[in-house]
Amino acid sequence: MATSNGAAANGHGLNIALGRYLWERIHQVGVNHIFGVPGDFNLTLLDHIYNVDGLDWVGNTNELNAAYAADGYARVKNGAGCLVTTHGVGELSALNGIAGAMTEQVKVIHVVGQTSLKMQQNRMMIHHSIGFSPDHQMFNKAAKDFRVAAAEIQTAEGAAEEIDRVLRECFVKSGPVCIFVPIDLVDQQVPAKALEMPLDLKPEADENAVRDAARKILETLASSKSPALFVDCLVQRHQAVEEARKLVDVLGLPTYTSNMGKTIIDETHENYVDLYNGGPSRPGIEDVFAKHDFVLVLGTLPSDTNSGGFTRKLPTNAAYVNTHDVSMPGWKTTSKVPLKATIASLTSLAPSYTITQTKNPRHTLPERPLEDDRDSELITQSWIWHRLASFMQPHDVVYGETGTAAFGLPDAQFPANTTWITQTYYGSIGYATPSAFGADLALADLAATKGAPRGRTLLVTGDGSLMLTVQEVGNMVKQNLCPIIFLINNAGYTIERVIHGARQSYNDIVPFNYKHMLPFFNMPEAEAQKCFHRAETKAELEEVLKKESVVKPSKVQVVEIVMDMLDVPWRLSSQIATRGPEAVKEMKEAGFKVREMQKGGDSGGFWN
Repeated sequence: MATSNGAAANGHGLNIALGRYLWERIHQVGVNHIFGVPGDFNLTLLDHIYNVDGLDWVGNTNELNAAYAADGYARVKNGAGCLVTTHGVGELSALNGIAGAMTEQVKVIHVVGQTSLKMQQNRMMIHHSIGFSPDHQMFNKAAKDFRVAAAEIQTAEGAAEEIDRVLRECFVKSGPVCIFVPIDLVDQQVPAKALEMPLDLKPEADENAVRDAARKILETLASSKSPALFVDCLVQRHQAVEEARKLVDVLGLPTYTSNMGKTIIDETHENYVDLYNGGPSRPGIEDVFAKHDFVLVLGTLPSDTNSGGFTRKLPTNAAYVNTHDVSMPGWKTTSKVPLKATIASLTSLAPSYTITQTKNPRHTLPERPLEDDRDSELITQSWIWHRLASFMQPHDVVYGETGTAAFGLPDAQFPANTTWITQTYYGSIGYATPSAFGADLALADLAATKGAPRGRTLLVTGDGSLMLTVQEVGNMVKQNLCPIIFLINNAGYTIERVIHGARQSYNDIVPFNYKHMLPFFNMPEAEAQKCFHRAETKAELEEVLKKESVVKPSKVQVVEIVMDMLDVPWRLSSQIATRGPEAVKEMKEAGFKVREMQKGGDSGGFWN
């Protein structure tokens, strides 16, 4: 039996349609769901998705949301996500999401259905183009700096090889790639034999250089009196989480993480100390970290928001295991020293070295200062994050949208085997809701195909952020997913208020009645009433968090949490305070509480 596109039903025959080849390869690298929006230049390309066993089309409400969803899917799958858009309007709408993936090194495959070769060659004034003699590749050219590789297919000859090359680059460099397919090439035949050989997705490694780097690091560790380990988010992006966890076990060193690296190392592990984010760190952290004479840094991403406004200080005597090289004072490797292989080499060679294992300083840290609003019956920033952390379960995926959630949740200890996602570096508000859609689909996917525990998706987002991309809640309902949406209703853009213009109208939003959200997205009214919860006080939220439908959701749950618009997490106000005295003055005048940093290290700070 043969399918209509010329591929054998139980194999691929000698030749296969280019569109079918593309989706088969994407499925082979671990993608089971394709996000995107249909358009007249990708419709025949989409048809081929339905011919690939185990590959499903998942439509989105717009291309930006599709890019965010693919990003979240990729993070949870520990692999790649994929979206498809149409020429011009579609690819440009997705570009902000692709830029975020580029910034944070997330593997996203962006497939673009292009105009035909004849249209391109004749510069025809086809819709979605620009000008009287349009260059149909101008959108492609505009996006060159937002990807790590691209397949600009202009002929069927060699197209399969180009697809394979770009998919490999997506994994090796851990970043978004684009594959451009003109509409008249979709059904052109290409050799199918390559599909019999799985793609090699591992970065090229110089084994001798990897071992030399590991030995150099271990020699320095062995000569240090008080070494430590610092683990950051690029460990996860480059699929080295398990290797990093084994290294923590083997070395037995005090281990710190960044805001974005949270949960890579189990926060209940005996070697784990805390987040170290410079000035905006837990009281005492700067002091204890400064006592380490050597720090091994894994996969760092030292952006302002991930380093406490650049206040995080690492000793000059530090070794950096970067994504593709290793550097130490006066010494640097060649480029073929990938992070995953280097961490594995460190683990295997470490038993041959005697390394000082100092006592974990976590137990010597001062107690957290008591908040002056701790007795409030209303829900406060000082209370909410630790309460939500106690609601978490192992295998949950937890989202902190850019805003108070991204700075509040890092203050709480999460259970083992949870996954923390926040787009702190790129910081595009609205990211978290579509990304959580992709993440929850990935959790369902992993449970169905790999037998993984079906964790919950906990989306913690602000009212301002939610309304940018709220449409994807409709797809959560449509796909029968069951994320829990904790909606912080604090009357607008509180993260912007604390930066500037606390009471300016530009930081206000349209006030919505959120109980109508689920029925609007076609959840039956009676069901929607059971899935919507609202809490203005701590007591009310406690009752919500006890409900079986919230603890073990089978449908989308929305928990509206009402909070004061001028209440912010101390990590956020401390981060803003790093900008200088004028920033501190403005926050105080607006009515925000500010924990100021002491010069020469944080000795606990104080609230004003």
